[in-house]
Amino acid sequence: MRRLRTMLRVGNLQHSIDVYTQVLGINLLRQKDYPDGEFTIAFLGYGEESPD
Repeated sequence: MRRLRTMLRVGNLQHSIDVYTQVLGINLLRQKDYPDGEFTIAFLGYGEESPD
């Protein structure tokens, strides 16, 4: 089974990215800031990001 998407809210985004990338070996695929909504979305995954 392959998980396509999961959303997690975290208190410290940079710390979470560090754990996923440095400890678990997951790649940061892209990151997008939404200043008006005051949040940031980070997409992580193994391998390359697929266009779908």
